[in-house]
Amino acid sequence: MSETIPSRRALSEFLDLIGQVDREFLSEERRITEASDIAEGEHMLLHLVKAGLDVWVDNDASRPRFAPLASPVLKWGGEGADNPAHAAPLDPERRYLIRGRMKDEVYISFTVYTGKAEGDWNDGVICALNHTEFAVDTEGRFEIPITPEPTPGALHMQPGKPNCVISRHYWEGEICGMADPERRVELEIVCLDQPGHPRPLGPDRLAEKLRAAMTFVRGQTLDRPAQPDPSKQPEWFSLVPNQLPKPMKWVPSEGGGAGAVDNAYCAGLVVLGPDQALIVEGRWPECVYANVMFWNRFQQAPDYRYRSCSLNRKQMKSDAEERFRFVVAHEDPGVDNWIDTEGHTAGTLYWRFLLPEGDIEQPHCEVVPLADVRARVTT
Repeated sequence: MSETIPSRRALSEFLDLIGQVDREFLSEERRITEASDIAEGEHMLLHLVKAGLDVWVDNDASRPRFAPLASPVLKWGGEGADNPAHAAPLDPERRYLIRGRMKDEVYISFTVYTGKAEGDWNDGVICALNHTEFAVDTEGRFEIPITPEPTPGALHMQPGKPNCVISRHYWEGEICGMADPERRVELEIVCLDQPGHPRPLGPDRLAEKLRAAMTFVRGQTLDRPAQPDPSKQPEWFSLVPNQLPKPMKWVPSEGGGAGAVDNAYCAGLVVLGPDQALIVEGRWPECVYANVMFWNRFQQAPDYRYRSCSLNRKQMKSDAEERFRFVVAHEDPGVDNWIDTEGHTAGTLYWRFLLPEGDIEQPHCEVVPLADVRARVTT
C-alpha cells in the first residue's frame, strides 16, 4: 500500500538520484578520481540539494518567496562573492508584485526565465529589468509588477511553460558583499491573485515538488556533458589553461538561460603546479561593477570570508589609469592583489563586468615560478 503513495515514490526517486549523481557525476569518466575531489563534489551536491529543497519544495508559486541561491555556506553553479541571488517560482496565469529597497547596492536586476520542466530555467530569458529601468524613490524603494502578458514597466512570463524569477544584488566594497554583515537584501514578492493556502502539501503535491527539485539537481550535474564540446563554448571562455580570452557581452543563447543579461564575462581554466603562479595584467573598463574570482572544478569559490579568492575594483590595487596586476597562487606570494586557489591545482578564473561601456581589454597571463613572483611584480 505505502509504495503506491506518490510522495513516497518521489522521495525514493529523489534519494536514488542523489546516489546516482555521487556514482556517475563524481566519476572517472568526468576525470574525478582523487578522494579529495570526490568529497568536494559531494559537498557541492549537498548544496544543490539544499538549494533545490528551498527553491522548489519549500516554496510555492501561489505564495512565493525569494529563496537564496548563494551564500557563504551555499555554493554551486558559480556564485559571486559580492552578489547574492534569489529565486522564486512563478505561475504564468497569476499576477505578482516585487517590492524592495535599493540601499548601498551598485546594481539590482530581476530576470524571468523559463525551462523544460519545473525546476529548470535553462531554456532562456523571457525578460529582464535592472535598476536603471524601473522607478526608485528617494528612499530607494521600488515596486515591479510581474504580469502574464507583456506590460510597459513590468516583467512578464511565458504561458504554458514553467517560469521563475531571479533577483541579483551587487555590492562593491572593500569587504566581499556576502561576507559583510552590514549588507542585507531588502526584498519580497507577493501574489496579487487570491492565492489560497500552500499547505498541507499532500502526497501528490509533495511528489510534484520533489520532482522539480530532482530536475534542478539533475540539470546541474548528470545533464551536463562529461566531455564539453569546444565548439559550443562561449567565445569568452578559454579551455586552454592559463590563457584568458577577450571579455564579451553575454547573450541568452550562450550556455542556456542562466546568465545575467547586463554582464560581460571572461573566464578560463587555471592549472598550476605547487611551485607555480599565474600573473595577470589588465585594465578595468568603465562599468557599474567589476570583479575577478577563482572557482574550484565544481564552480565553487573558496571561503571568501577568510581567503582572498575574489577581488573587485575596491579590493584590487590599481594605478591612476585603472591598470592592475594580480597573482593567482596556492600560497601568499607576498605582493598586493593575491587570488588564493585554496591549494587547488585546477580551477577557473572568472570575471564579471556589469553594464560595461566601450571595449574591454583582454587580460594578459603568464605562468612563472612562485619564487620569482615578488621580483617580477615589484619591478
